[in-house]
Amino acid sequence: MDKRVSGIVFLLLATGFSLSAQHVMDRPVPLEMPVAPARPSLEQVLAKADSLYKAYCFQDAVDLYLSVGREGEAALAQNAANMMDFCADPHVVARQRFSRKDFYLYYPLAPHAWRTSPNPLDSLEGYPLYYPKGADVLYYSAPDRSGSRSLFITEDLDSLWRAPRLAGEPLLSTGSEIFPLLSPDGQTLYFASDGLSGMGGFDLYASAWDPESASWGTPVNLGFPFNSPADDFLLMDTEDGKYTLFASNRDCSRDSVYVYVVEYASSRERKPIRDREELLRIVSLKPVKDPTRIDNASAMSSALPGNATTRLYTRKMEEARVLRDSIAACSVPAVRDSLQALLEEVNLEIRLVEQSFLQSGVVTNEEDKEVVGAEQAYTFAKNSMGGRFKMKVGTHPVNNSFRVAPVGRFAFDNTLPPGIVYQIEIFTSPRHASLEDIHGLSPVYERLASNLRYTYSVGLYPTYVGALLDLNLVRAQGFPEARITAYRDGRPIPILIARQEE
Repeated sequence: MDKRVSGIVFLLLATGFSLSAQHVMDRPVPLEMPVAPARPSLEQVLAKADSLYKAYCFQDAVDLYLSVGREGEAALAQNAANMMDFCADPHVVARQRFSRKDFYLYYPLAPHAWRTSPNPLDSLEGYPLYYPKGADVLYYSAPDRSGSRSLFITEDLDSLWRAPRLAGEPLLSTGSEIFPLLSPDGQTLYFASDGLSGMGGFDLYASAWDPESASWGTPVNLGFPFNSPADDFLLMDTEDGKYTLFASNRDCSRDSVYVYVVEYASSRERKPIRDREELLRIVSLKPVKDPTRIDNASAMSSALPGNATTRLYTRKMEEARVLRDSIAACSVPAVRDSLQALLEEVNLEIRLVEQSFLQSGVVTNEEDKEVVGAEQAYTFAKNSMGGRFKMKVGTHPVNNSFRVAPVGRFAFDNTLPPGIVYQIEIFTSPRHASLEDIHGLSPVYERLASNLRYTYSVGLYPTYVGALLDLNLVRAQGFPEARITAYRDGRPIPILIARQEE
C-alpha cells in the first residue's frame, strides 16, 4: 500500500514538474522594451549644423540652428541662402597660395606702399596701411572707441594730417572692418567686414561714393563666389580694368590664403543659382587654363616710380625673372630653347636701358623681387614693405556729454541747446523706460514723438563726425540698432540737411 502511494506521489510530482516545465516553455517570452535613442547634445547639434553650413547646405543648417535657439548662426546661414540669388560666374585666370602674413605684397599695387601703421593711427598695428607715395588721403582700419576695428579716413593738410574720422555710418558695425582699398576711379570703396549682414567670417563689400551727400553709400555684399562661409578680404581691380583680385582662406589653413585672379567683366554679371552642385563649382574658383586670355602685364604694378624709361626698365627686369622661372620649370628641350632665346633678347634690352642710365647719371638699384606663378602664365611679383614713417595727426575735441556707469540715469532737463545738435538714438518704446533699460548710459534724454512713442537718446554733439566716433561705443552697450539723429533748435531734421548746414 505504501509503495503504491509512493509511486502515485512520485508520478504526480513528475507529471507536475513536466507540466510546469511545458507551461514555462509555452509561455510567450516578453519582448524587451525599446530604448529611446539618446538626444544629441547641444555641441553635437551645433557641429552638425556647422558642417552643413560649410558644405553649402544652408537651409538645413538654418533649421538645425533654430532647433537649439541659435538665431545668430541661423541668420548667417539664411543670408547665405539668400545670396544664392546674387551669384557671379567669373572666368578664373589664376590662383596662388601665400602666407597670410604677407599675401598683400603680391598684389599689383604701387611698390613700397604697404606700411606699418604709425602709432597715432593704429596703436595696435594689427593691419598694414596702404599708403602709396604722394597720397594725400588715407583709408585704414584701426580700433574705434568701442575697441572694434573700423574704417577711418584722414587727409594731408601739408604739415598736419586731419583728425581721423570714421568713413561713414553705413560702413560701421560692432564687428571688424579691414583692408579698405579704393577702386582705380576712386568711386568705390572695397573692404571686408565680419559685422555687417553677411554669410559668416569676413565678407567682401563695395560702397559707392554719393556726390550729393558727399558720403559713402550703403555697402553691398559682393555675394558668391567672392564670399563664402570662410574669410574673404582685400579685393582690388587692376588699373587697366581687366582683372579683379581678392583673397580667401577657403580650402586652406587659417594661416594661409589663396589669392584669386578673375576677369573683371565676367565678375560683374549676376544670376540666381539654386542648384547646390552648380554653386560648389562656382565657389571652388578653379582656374581655366587658357593662356590666350591672360595679359600678364596686369599682374605687374602699373604705378611704377619714375619716368617711362624707368618703368620700361622695371618691366623688363620682371619679364626676365618670369622667363628664368619658366626655363627652370620647363622639361621640353625645344620650348626651353625658345624661352632661352627670348630671355637673351630681354637681357639685351635691359643692358641697353642700363647704358642710357649710365650716360644720364642714373644709378639702377632695382631689388630682386620674388616672382611666383610663372607655370600658370600669370605671375605674382612680390613688393617690399615701405619704410616706417611719422605723422602729425590732429585730434578731435573731447566730448563728455554722456558716460557709461554701473547705473544709468535720465536727464533732468530734456531741452536741447539751440542750433544744430546731433544725438545717438538708442531705442523707442510705447512706455516709459526703466533704469534697467538704459544699460548704464547717462544722461539719457526722453522725448515723446509724434507717433506717441517715447524716444531715448544720449549725447550732445555739435558735429556729425563727433557723434559718429561714439556710435559704436553706444552700440556695444547692448543697443546694436543705435543711430545718429539731428536736431535744429530742438526739432528733428534729416541728417543730410544738418550736415549741409553744419
